Parts: sequence; structure tokens; C-alpha cells
Amino acid sequence: MPATLRVGVKPMPAIVAATSKDIAWLLPRDPADTTPGLLPRAAQISFMHQGTMVLLHGNAERAPEGTVAFQANREGRVDNLRSSPRLDVQLPVQVSAVGRTIETKTVNVSAGGALLEGTSFGPPNGAVEVSIRMPQGSEVRARGIVVRTLPQGTGIRFTDIDPAARAHLDSMVLSIRAALARRFAEKAIREDAARAGRRG
Repeated sequence: MPATLRVGVKPMPAIVAATSKDIAWLLPRDPADTTPGLLPRAAQISFMHQGTMVLLHGNAERAPEGTVAFQANREGRVDNLRSSPRLDVQLPVQVSAVGRTIETKTVNVSAGGALLEGTSFGPPNGAVEVSIRMPQGSEVRARGIVVRTLPQGTGIRFTDIDPAARAHLDSMVLSIRAALARRFAEKAIREDAARAGRRG
């Protein structure tokens, strides 16, 4: 999603790479933008939400993967109940629940939980243990509970996950989302240049 970060009077056109609760990770549309060098500082972000321009005040600082983390002040923010950014990705996962072990895949994943393919992991609030095979070959293990069953799968919230495993999931999600946002930003820059060339 396109957004503009302002630090003082300087605008930084950006792409939103990920969000969680009151934090948005922004990727500058122009990799040479000097705005991140001014941070951390008070800032404001503007973006379109359901056809309306939203303006939020808060603070911005440099973040991993070449992103800028913007944290909105409490007043006037658009709440996002997710505590961690998620990624739509299919990863092999082994689930231990209701006395058996089931092999399935994630529909999406975050450091706070996952949506799993299938609906046979037990009742709401039922305990599960998962072992997710990561792209680099490592595994993330966590305990959790079933929070919802949907047509596309079962939502699991992690209740016990090692801090290093949580950080590993967060890092993977943010790096992939930043790479996708970077690709989107590069495409937008090429399209802008092509439009300018046709006008000139």
C-alpha cells in the first residue's frame, strides 16, 4: 500500500511493507531517499484507507531490511489487532493435537500464530503443538491453542514460543514483505519514468 512519511517538511514516498498493532514498516520508494538518515524523530504518515485520506502522528526510526518503523501515537490511530506482521506462505508443519500427529501446511504465519490448512486440530481453545519447517531448513517449534476454524483452515495462536524462534519468524516475515515491497516500489518507479517519458 502506498503511503507518505513526513519528517518535518520532508516527504518520503513509501510502500507499507508490514504492519502490526500500532507500527507500520515502510520501505522508501526511492532507495536513495535520505529521510532514514534523519531518524529517529517525530513524524507523520498519510495514506488512503477505504477511500479516505488518513493522517497519523507518531515517531519514526530506522528498522531492519532497509525499512523505517513508524509508531503511531495513541490518539486517532487505525487499530490493527495483530501483534505481529503475517505472511501468506505455505510451509510444511507437523501438528500434534487431539492425541495424534498431522502433517499439513501453513496458509499464513506470523510470530504470534498461524493459519493451518485443515480443520481437524480439535475444538476451540484446544491445545496444539506445532513444528514449522522454515525455508532455510531450520524448524520453529511452539505450543498454542485453536482460536478459530474457517473454511480455509484453522487459526492457531502461539502461547509458548522460544524468543529466538519468535524473532526468527518475525525476521523472515519482515524480510520477505520488504523484498516484495521493494519489487513493487521498483515497478512503480519504472512506470512513473515511462509515463514521464511519454509526456516529454
